[in-house]
Amino acid sequence: MDITSKVFEEDGEKRELVLTLTATAEEVDENIKQFFKDAREQKEIPGFRKGKAPRNVIEQNLGGHEPTFGAIAETIINTLSFKVIDDADVIFVAEPEFNVDTLPEDHKPFSFTVSGPVLPKVELTSAEPVSIEMPPDEATEKEIEEHLDNLRDYYHTYKTIDDPDHQAQMGDYVDLTMTCTKSDTSEIRGLTNVDRLIGLGEGTMPASFDEKIVGAKAGETLEFDFEVEDSNNPQFGDGKLKAEVKVKGFRECIVPALDDAFAQKLGSKDVEELRGAVKMALDNDKRKELPNLMVERCMEQLVSRIKGEVPEYFVEIIKEDVFREFMQSMEKNGTSLQDWMLKNDMQKEEIQEQILEEAKHRAALDVAIEALFEELGLELTEEELDKTLAKEKNPEEIRRSWSEANRMADLRKLARQDMVTRWLVKNAQVTVVE
Repeated sequence: MDITSKVFEEDGEKRELVLTLTATAEEVDENIKQFFKDAREQKEIPGFRKGKAPRNVIEQNLGGHEPTFGAIAETIINTLSFKVIDDADVIFVAEPEFNVDTLPEDHKPFSFTVSGPVLPKVELTSAEPVSIEMPPDEATEKEIEEHLDNLRDYYHTYKTIDDPDHQAQMGDYVDLTMTCTKSDTSEIRGLTNVDRLIGLGEGTMPASFDEKIVGAKAGETLEFDFEVEDSNNPQFGDGKLKAEVKVKGFRECIVPALDDAFAQKLGSKDVEELRGAVKMALDNDKRKELPNLMVERCMEQLVSRIKGEVPEYFVEIIKEDVFREFMQSMEKNGTSLQDWMLKNDMQKEEIQEQILEEAKHRAALDVAIEALFEELGLELTEEELDKTLAKEKNPEEIRRSWSEANRMADLRKLARQDMVTRWLVKNAQVTVVE
């Protein structure tokens, strides 16, 4: 079987490929012969010994010539077409349609078409190396200090402020019970009659909330309006909220000093040894994380070079994949969608938005990588394919299984992505910034 015609159709919204495949007369005869042989052996036909019924009788038993040769056409398609499509490096991004206009005939070639959406083509504003910013390879003094500050903050304690005349001020931690409602008076899940410890000025709550607490004393009940700025969370409605707050008391946050006693608490001899341990840990983290960060930033820059928008049909196809992966991950963890939403305090609309954003990101990466591969004139060789397979524990077994599943085109696509990624990283113009 060969591909005798290959036509791309684009209507401005979708890119489709129509293939005409033709089986040779010999392949047709072989499939017809095998079909009737199997039918004789598998089906008991009254009046004939098993395996001895003539062809015309089998056709009648199967409903006539047209249903019989329709089944033969399906057999030819299922047996031969998928490997031919895979060998031609064709990837349909959604289930393709097979169309048979004429049924197979003895001693004659048999042609049919297969059509479906394929990866859209996009243009890039440039195929030059990308320019990115990266942090230093080793921990800087600033990073070490920040990490030490985080360690100190982790071991903080609270001291109750016993002064009955104390008035709330920025920097205080306020014990309170609060209920927040939206502008339509409906309550907000998770913010109804809840006890919270709020750090004023710490960003625990919006600044407009903290400002209304300043000056309050323990025992007071406050009612006021505040706003959640730049909120994309539908849980907060239009962002204009009302709060009812009962102030129960105040605490002061005590952060331990950076001294030898603190260092010894963390298993170091003194502060100098603790600094060395922190630097070593940060350096190790960077060795693990920076290569992935570099890839991410190169890809961000590549995606930003796409001219126009990624076609919607492709985003929608990828969105289905993302949603399926999301549901499969929950099923694997034994979690229902409702339980996951409650645990993560998310609404259905938020999940849909996140899935759409992930789909847009994946779709953009797919088309941008293929566009750059073509722009650079790269060539996929067996050596490059082996480099991609070398990441697996059993490369030969992986190749065999993908080949048997007629998915070598997918494997070649992965190899092209690897080649583009390596090219971007190798040629990137890097500016080191803290």
